[in-house]
Amino acid sequence: MPDREQRGQDQVAEVADAVVRSAVFLDPSGRRWRRTRVVGTVLLVALLAAGVVLAPGLWHSPALAGAEPGRAVSMADTGPRTPVVGEGPLRRVLEVRSQGSARVGLDPFTEEVLTTLTPAEASAAGGSRYVIQRFGYGAGTARTISMTFDDGPDPKTTRELLDVLAANKAPATFFVVGQNVARWPDLVERMSREGHAVGVHTMTHPDIAAEPTWREHVEIVASGRILRAVTGKQESYWRMPYEGADVASEQATIDGLLRAQRLGYTFASHDFDTDDWSHDADPNGSAADIPLPDLSSGAPVTMLMHDAGGPNRERTVEYVERLIPYAKAQGYRFTTMPQAQPELSVAPAQASSADVLTLYLSQALLAWPSMLVSGLFVLAIVAVVVVGFGNAALAAVRSVRRRRLVLPGPSQIDLDVSVVLAAWNEETVIARTLRSILDSDFPVLEVVVVDDGSTDGTADAVRRVARQDPRVVLLQQANAGKAHALNNGVGRARGEIVVTLDADTVMATSTITNMVRHFAVDPDGRLGAVAGVVRVGNRETNLLTRWQALEYLTQIGVERAAQDALGAISIIPGACAAWRKAAIVSAGGYSDITLAEDCDLALTMHRLDWRVTQDDEALAFTEVPETVDDLLAQRTRWTFGTLQAIWKHRDMLFRRKYGALGWFVMPGYVVAVATPVIFLPFIVVMATLAVQAQGWGVLVRYFVIFMAAHMVIAAVGVHLMRERYHHLLLVPVYRVVYEPLRAYLLYTSVFRAVKGVRMGWKKLVRTGSMDAANLTDRTDVTATAVDVRTDALVTTGDRP
Repeated sequence: MPDREQRGQDQVAEVADAVVRSAVFLDPSGRRWRRTRVVGTVLLVALLAAGVVLAPGLWHSPALAGAEPGRAVSMADTGPRTPVVGEGPLRRVLEVRSQGSARVGLDPFTEEVLTTLTPAEASAAGGSRYVIQRFGYGAGTARTISMTFDDGPDPKTTRELLDVLAANKAPATFFVVGQNVARWPDLVERMSREGHAVGVHTMTHPDIAAEPTWREHVEIVASGRILRAVTGKQESYWRMPYEGADVASEQATIDGLLRAQRLGYTFASHDFDTDDWSHDADPNGSAADIPLPDLSSGAPVTMLMHDAGGPNRERTVEYVERLIPYAKAQGYRFTTMPQAQPELSVAPAQASSADVLTLYLSQALLAWPSMLVSGLFVLAIVAVVVVGFGNAALAAVRSVRRRRLVLPGPSQIDLDVSVVLAAWNEETVIARTLRSILDSDFPVLEVVVVDDGSTDGTADAVRRVARQDPRVVLLQQANAGKAHALNNGVGRARGEIVVTLDADTVMATSTITNMVRHFAVDPDGRLGAVAGVVRVGNRETNLLTRWQALEYLTQIGVERAAQDALGAISIIPGACAAWRKAAIVSAGGYSDITLAEDCDLALTMHRLDWRVTQDDEALAFTEVPETVDDLLAQRTRWTFGTLQAIWKHRDMLFRRKYGALGWFVMPGYVVAVATPVIFLPFIVVMATLAVQAQGWGVLVRYFVIFMAAHMVIAAVGVHLMRERYHHLLLVPVYRVVYEPLRAYLLYTSVFRAVKGVRMGWKKLVRTGSMDAANLTDRTDVTATAVDVRTDALVTTGDRP
């Protein structure tokens, strides 16, 4: 072996041997995984302990002022047709007993006497043991009007409504939903500060009478505690969602009324329903359609309206602007419900730790998730639309600029080029790959094949080709992995430019020329690598291979082209690339501490100030997995290896020295990994809740938005790569497959990284499948395609 070859081989071997022999994330001792489990267990136990300690305080109703709730009473006790007696906007259930000649109503839970029934009420009660009593208006409440608003607060409508009420000095009563209070506590604090009354309308607005007892308990008590924390007042009254003021509705919902009454809350209903929600729902309606109450009698009125929960609640605000002067002209004054109903108690209250904790927990569980979903949606829009379209624009601009470049042909390039392949059990495909290399229009100096301890006939297949062409050189070594095999081959290579291919890759005749020509016009000798374009050779096999064909076009045709425009290519594909040998040597050769040696080496090139680029006409065709199991094995290795490489080079993040690579490309990888890993379970839960509440349409809309964006980006990739547009038919399938696949790969990879286990190569089993039609080199007048069944070279005409 010449001295120069020996020195080059020794240089690569020495640097490779100096690499730390420990894979990134590997923890053979298992200490990291044990620590992780201990920390997780401690946190879980701490949470459980905190729940045991805090649960009693959170569970107790603040409206009971420390007292225990009385015995439970339900419809089973009262009967389904409990008589409704009395008049007024408040509701309660009474146990009727006789005391002498009078009949009195007792609290059914504490047996405290609350009232003496009037003769009319006693007559309506008949012989029933229980009654639902309507009551509430005190003396002197004539010509009063109590406006009440349900379902808020809403950040827009409620704010506008409060402005109108303040301008007219008209107090009102708001029955607020706890989760909305948690999201906009400032609006509720303003209500209280400006003299409005604030009552409970449950936490999440369910049909509470149809829910189990524990659910109603949580809904009312939690909402009451939140209001204490925000307003500093104990307002022990509530309104049932979907309540009706007719007898049948009151009888049907008596369980909901009883359970809240047992917790110390008085049910505040209404006696005039504006039905504003039905008018709001009419897209052609207006505030003028909402009826005004008849105030001619001078009787007090409690009105039901809504300031949230519908599409056109601003009509209610306009309606209030009509109502106030109308009522004042009739001699009415505006009051809150507690002002008109003395039975409704309002008292200052010092917020307890349980109140504050309930507020924070409610914000964490009910408010922050919706805000987080909005933020994640914006992030997704930025990632898909802004980044995706930005990449497409960069790729398009780069394509226009590349057309102006004048690059030399094979006869004008004075460079020695060696081709290096690492092979392990590639008997099925190695001869085909070698013949495609030897048929290149560039006169390669040699083709070095490193047999990494194959157990099949790989070496014999190489020898058969070598007997026909002496440029083929076979090196055999004990199995040591792909990185060692490549380093061995690069060290043996005599050329100053080294082309690397995977053993299953079939290249077009012009591929080597198209990559090497960039080194020939490199002005300062700092071009370290040129990436080729890898396409799917067995696309026609099945739906899975077609899906991968689209993925390759999108990622290579758009993403890597955009990275090249920024000088920030992060992965030089091992399946097809050309390298300056001096750059590989300076980088220490291929590292064996990650499974993504191509990404690792590319990042090292940037670290050492070598430039990298891509040639879009340097085409190579590879065999992709044809089964789900093979695809998962390959992508798990890719994902885990990329995580290893990014972690190894994490000090390049946000470093000015590395330009767009450090500021955009690598942080983009980090966000793409971290966001799903951290938030995917949450997103799944929120999506499920959204489907339950709004139907499948909400997910379909998001899917269509992102699919349309991907369609545009994929179309750009197809155009730039001069491919056929039928690839775009796979875009809907791509979106359906991509997200679950990415989630599986990320969680699997992160789990393996934390656990610190060694991950094997999981080599794809080669079938030798390749579509001859996909192998046409469009840059040549005559191109070479491969008939994989006969392993023979077939000459075909140029295809436009």
